[in-house]
Amino acid sequence: MSMARSRSIHALPIVLVLLSLPLAAIAQNDSQPAAPVTFISPSIASASLNDSTPQNDTTFVADNSAGALPDAPAVSAQQTPQAAPPPPQVKRTTREIKHQVRRWHIGGRIGAGFSPEIFMFGLQSQIGPVFNPRILFRPSVEFGFGELTDMFSLNLEGAYWLRTQIRGEWNPYFGMGPSLNFIHQGASSGETSFSDFTYKTGFNVFLGAQKGKMFVEMKTALWSDPSPVLRLFVGYNF
Repeated sequence: MSMARSRSIHALPIVLVLLSLPLAAIAQNDSQPAAPVTFISPSIASASLNDSTPQNDTTFVADNSAGALPDAPAVSAQQTPQAAPPPPQVKRTTREIKHQVRRWHIGGRIGAGFSPEIFMFGLQSQIGPVFNPRILFRPSVEFGFGELTDMFSLNLEGAYWLRTQIRGEWNPYFGMGPSLNFIHQGASSGETSFSDFTYKTGFNVFLGAQKGKMFVEMKTALWSDPSPVLRLFVGYNF
């Protein structure tokens, strides 16, 4: 009994040593710090897939120099293209339209009368349009001076503008209207003199063309003898 007890006593330290070895290993593993956990953003993770180097801490470092994207070209501000200036013909037509739209104009005329021959000048007014866009009322007064005949005429005329153009610039028109003519005729030879004052109501018919503000006109008078049968004028409307 004594020998068996002594053997068990000597074996007990060996068993304790064997049991202590696993416990020491477990304690050593618990004492080591855990590896850090690194969170990587999705953009960095996608950039590091093509060119990345594994590190000891199990993270991936992206090579920015290799995967850098080229700079986007700067977008220049779009400039609004400037419209081309209108041609001179359009500008001239616009001025003429604006001029015709005005309802009242005043102008002057100068010319000559034939049969009898007299020098003539006058003033006119242009009012309209009346009843139609192409109809204008054109009252005027005319003065005439000649060797034998002097006259004063009040004309109440209307004019109609045609749709056609002469050489693309002159707008033709025609018109008519009554006239009130005051005519003085006189002559003297030595002691003999002759003087006569006459009033005649006549009717005028005329034809003309206008370019911008300038016009030319030819007129004849009916039933107004001894006033001039034919009159030619050049005029300007302001």
